[in-house]
Amino acid sequence: MDTIIAPIILFLIFTGAAYYVLEPFLAQPVMATENDRETVGTALELRKISLYKQIRETEFEHEIGMTDQEDFERTRKELVVEAAGVLQTLEGSPAEPKPAAPGPPPPVPGLSCPDCGTPAGPEARFCADCGAALGKVCPQCGGQAGLGDRFCSTCGRGLVG
Repeated sequence: MDTIIAPIILFLIFTGAAYYVLEPFLAQPVMATENDRETVGTALELRKISLYKQIRETEFEHEIGMTDQEDFERTRKELVVEAAGVLQTLEGSPAEPKPAAPGPPPPVPGLSCPDCGTPAGPEARFCADCGAALGKVCPQCGGQAGLGDRFCSTCGRGLVG
């Protein structure tokens, strides 16, 4: 009798372990719900914030001499590419970043970083020096305008870009 019970118990343990391992592969796929999409959006927003902080920390470490120029440029480029992918995903565009241009775009008069004053190119959405979101500056009155604005909300003048 004891010789029959041991193989039965081993068979049950093996069957239970096999089911536990194979169950995820046998389960039907679950459709994404609206709540799942919100969770993914929240995770992407948090990742974007984290990447911005990492970019700022990398720049700070370079400024105080903790990293050399080569490491700084490589690390910053990787972080910027990843941040661009996150931004494109958040906007609903394909996550593949556009190929880098041979050089930075020429600055547009009236378009500069509101935090550090660095001139920005016509396609720039964030400052290349401090990572701040860019807006447009009216060349006539100096008022701030959003990236999508075509006219100044203060004086009505058409905006460049």
